[in-house]
Amino acid sequence: MLRKFLPKEERFVECFTQQTKAIQQGLDLFADMLKDYPNRHLYCVRIKDAENQADQIVHQIFQLLNNSFVTPFDREDIKRLVHRLDDVLDYAEDASSRMEIYDIPSVPEAIRTLVDILRESFNNIAQAILLMKSLKHRKEINRFCIEVNRLENMGDNVLREALRKLFKEESNPITVIKIKEILESLEEAIDRCEDVTNTIETILIKNA
Repeated sequence: MLRKFLPKEERFVECFTQQTKAIQQGLDLFADMLKDYPNRHLYCVRIKDAENQADQIVHQIFQLLNNSFVTPFDREDIKRLVHRLDDVLDYAEDASSRMEIYDIPSVPEAIRTLVDILRESFNNIAQAILLMKSLKHRKEINRFCIEVNRLENMGDNVLREALRKLFKEESNPITVIKIKEILESLEEAIDRCEDVTNTIETILIKNA
């Protein structure tokens, strides 16, 4: 009987890992869509499916949280981590769906660059979460978090330069609005990656 009241570090981290895999799948599909852009509708459907899968895992985590007497980390930090992870794919899915809805005829290079940065950022997050099975790996976890912060700064720079170029070179104001929204959704997804690492760093500090 006591087993159900003991900490469930492995079960929680396993769920986090499943969530990150679903998100990585969605981000990889986004990159594939840019390579096979004429078939973007098919990829948007699959990206949405990945988002739905990630949402189902979120529900599983909250169910586990509600049924656990003892948790490996602070309950609010677990909730915050889950929500921040979920936000990453939400913003990415928003960007991909806008590309289809707005019928953007071709892919601006800045979008490709931001997607690459986003995927690299999230791959670092996935590595950090795998190591959270044991907080003895805090140095390695921190290294991944620092890299995500560096990539977030890079994303900011790419967005600023892309907007500057867009406003300077694009004469159609409607096109400007469409592409601007897509760029900003991707940059928001990268920002959420940094929010994830901030939450991870908070967990490390509280469990030092």
